[in-house]
Amino acid sequence: MEFYRPWAQYNFPYVNITVRSNLTVDAVTKLVQSALTKLNSELAIAVSQTMDAVVAKSLGQARLMMWLLGIFGGVALLLASIGIYGAVAYTVEQRTGEIGVRMALGAQTTDVLQLIMAQGMKPVVVGLIAGLAAAFALARLLASQLYQVSAYNPLLFSAALLILGATAFLACFLPARRATRVDPIQALRTE
Repeated sequence: MEFYRPWAQYNFPYVNITVRSNLTVDAVTKLVQSALTKLNSELAIAVSQTMDAVVAKSLGQARLMMWLLGIFGGVALLLASIGIYGAVAYTVEQRTGEIGVRMALGAQTTDVLQLIMAQGMKPVVVGLIAGLAAAFALARLLASQLYQVSAYNPLLFSAALLILGATAFLACFLPARRATRVDPIQALRTE
């Protein structure tokens, strides 16, 4: 619904004038100022700016919030990766004695490595599946905060799973490989 009312009843002292032109802002400002001077010599242009500047100013806080959320999300992913690496690497490192016993009893390096990888990655895979399910469940809450972006972005979900899974894989593989290279006698002495 639209309605008109006399300017005298409108208590806001400023008027917005929008001009579409291919000229520069200064050239348009001079033309509009000369037209305003013909109407009333007391009228002046306070702020002249492009529509891009107006839109950028109105979206500035929302963009800042999205950048901050993105940075905090990246930091959370980094901290999760460090935490997963530390926890999984510590549990594998604790099994150095067991690995030494297995190697002393004649187990092949590849068999021990496969065993450690399978046992180390099992809880990680369960955690990734649970995290993915929770992310899908909580995405509906986040959807109201997003504009022209889907809360169910498969690229972001895949990237997070890949980063966390690769981190856990390295956390299992590197200490297990290091433990299999240790002399079985040395590994038994640590016990």
